[in-house]
Amino acid sequence: MQSTSRLARQAFGSQGRFFSSVTVKLPAIMGAHHLENETLPTEATFTKEEMMAYFTRMAEMRRMEIMSDMLYKKREIRGFCHLYDGQEAIAEGMEAAMDREDCLITAYRNHCQALARGDTTYRIMAEMMAKHTGSSKGKGGSMHYYNAKANYYGGNGIVGAQLPVGTGLAFALKYKGMKNYACALYGDGAANQGQIYEAANMAGLWKLPMIYVCENNHYGMGTSAERHAHDTNFFMRGGKIPGLKVEAQNILMVREAFKWAGKYVVENGPLFMELNTYRYHGHSMSDPGVTYRTKEEI
Repeated sequence: MQSTSRLARQAFGSQGRFFSSVTVKLPAIMGAHHLENETLPTEATFTKEEMMAYFTRMAEMRRMEIMSDMLYKKREIRGFCHLYDGQEAIAEGMEAAMDREDCLITAYRNHCQALARGDTTYRIMAEMMAKHTGSSKGKGGSMHYYNAKANYYGGNGIVGAQLPVGTGLAFALKYKGMKNYACALYGDGAANQGQIYEAANMAGLWKLPMIYVCENNHYGMGTSAERHAHDTNFFMRGGKIPGLKVEAQNILMVREAFKWAGKYVVENGPLFMELNTYRYHGHSMSDPGVTYRTKEEI
């Protein structure tokens, strides 16, 4: 991951001159499966305005999650609550590459995706506090955001349930003749659910424009990936379906990977994408996240 200071030096030059746009080298691709003949992204070009917009939204996401943590501890947010801080570059990077005709569905760690897809911090937090002014009129809570106008389909509480539903969204796009694609996000812990492979089998047979996005934050609840998965190469789990693994703590890497992947799946069919990231909080608000990680890691 390139440091902010290094990006700044590249953007401004050694003498402080600012260029209208800057091209930087991306981190190396961490893994590719059945993509030997593809030209994968190696560079990203950005402007000052783009980077400031990304930074502002990610800072807003982080602040929203920290405030949610505080409100939960004050018992103003009840029930389940799973925070996303540490993973903001995924939500913002994906949105920078997609348009609102592309479909997105995710699991229960979903506040930041809702914000990236056009919801507001007020509506998101009001929903968690069970207010009528919330995104789902206070009826869904932390795990259930939905915004059909922006093709955002949740927020799902059942582990892995979003994967066949996301495949259905990809089928609908192809059925309508649209040149768009669908993304279904899931964690490394959900990667062992059988329904993903049933859905991926259909997506492969019908060449659906579908990206199965594994947010590998290295822990399924309190169990490390090495202890819960016999095969930790999640991007290779599709068998004949191609896969890609990238460093997802770098927003430009995420953006460019999804620009490439979106074009690929529209033309060729499904893809498994593994995003290497890290969950700063515990699994949920009932998990302090310290019993299964060393002090050095934290």
